[in-house]
Amino acid sequence: MAEVNQQPGLSNQTSQEKEAEPCQESLEDLLTTLSNQIRSSDWLEKNTAEKFALENPEVAQAFKDAAEKSAVKQSAGDKNKT
Repeated sequence: MAEVNQQPGLSNQTSQEKEAEPCQESLEDLLTTLSNQIRSSDWLEKNTAEKFALENPEVAQAFKDAAEKSAVKQSAGDKNKT
């Protein structure tokens, strides 16, 4: 019979390395988990746009200005298509 040349502990090291690797989830699994957490969370109920605007008036105004500017550009683009 032919001898198998194995280094001692090599097979144990391989299994230990596998155990040390983080569990790899698919993108679909991650999105499902995120979706479930969003649905079960009350974060959106507690953190409203109004609350954000009160706590961050300058940032809220910048968002509002950008949204209005974007709406004007889209409206002008729609008129040019006709």
